[in-house]
Amino acid sequence: MCCCAGVPEAVSTGVLAQAHKWFALPETVKRQLLLRPETCYRGYQPLGANVTRHHEGFTPDWHEALDLYKEESPSAIKAAGHPASPIHGPNQWPCQVPGFTPILMDYIHHMQRLGAALLRGIAAGLGLPQQYFGGSLAGHEESYWVLRVIHYPPLQDKSLKQQHQAAAAGQEVGRQVQLSCGEHTDYGLLTLVNQDPHVCALQVKNALGQWVDAPPLPGTFVCNIGDMFQVLTNGQYKPTLHRVLNTDPSKSRVSVPFFYEPCYEAIVQPIPQFCRSAPAKYPAVRYGTHLESKVLTNFEM
Repeated sequence: MCCCAGVPEAVSTGVLAQAHKWFALPETVKRQLLLRPETCYRGYQPLGANVTRHHEGFTPDWHEALDLYKEESPSAIKAAGHPASPIHGPNQWPCQVPGFTPILMDYIHHMQRLGAALLRGIAAGLGLPQQYFGGSLAGHEESYWVLRVIHYPPLQDKSLKQQHQAAAAGQEVGRQVQLSCGEHTDYGLLTLVNQDPHVCALQVKNALGQWVDAPPLPGTFVCNIGDMFQVLTNGQYKPTLHRVLNTDPSKSRVSVPFFYEPCYEAIVQPIPQFCRSAPAKYPAVRYGTHLESKVLTNFEM
């Protein structure tokens, strides 16, 4: 958990309230913002479009979402000499609900600053200069942030009720069992999860390999470590394996996770001080290439 320091309560709670209003719109209205390759993989995914992939294939997740990314102009990218990307482009903002877009923009501004502050603290804890993760690696102005606005209605497949109850109790279930969101780790550096206060649905796997609830606590965000920290620390930091299951038959859950990511062109590789007692375990990776490999396989369209 991390404190919502620097994020006004009116913003963190207001963005959740506006999200509920937007998801209550008719499906035809939400589909005006449908995510497609032509929209640079930004926009609305209906129920079941997002999938969790595993060795047996994939399982549709039981949620709907709106995805936003740092906006990049393809022409500016070309002028800077960087390669084109199918992800670069403008967002599809949810203007159908008055006031939603402005509060999302305000929320993003505050979350960028909070993420950068957390990185300064993590750097100090690792014995690195506080600004180590800034600049061209993950500076708050350059971070290729991602924002997902997600609605988790109650799980509805009654034939899976026993498996869902088992999972809610912390047990393992087969990867082919549909959950609100299947178990996974996040792609980047940090994920800050702002969630409804009235539904406990997020679970994380602890160091003992046990699934435990991450209940919403007033005035806090859940903070997950992403894949890129595992690379940077040569395995010292492990990404947080997590899943979501809303088994409450009468309540929907909304969350607005903010993903504080490296810069798109950043080369992420093990930091030398973590390779003194063991060789580098992970190859260097351009973050944008890593992100594309994930985003372009996330959806069944």
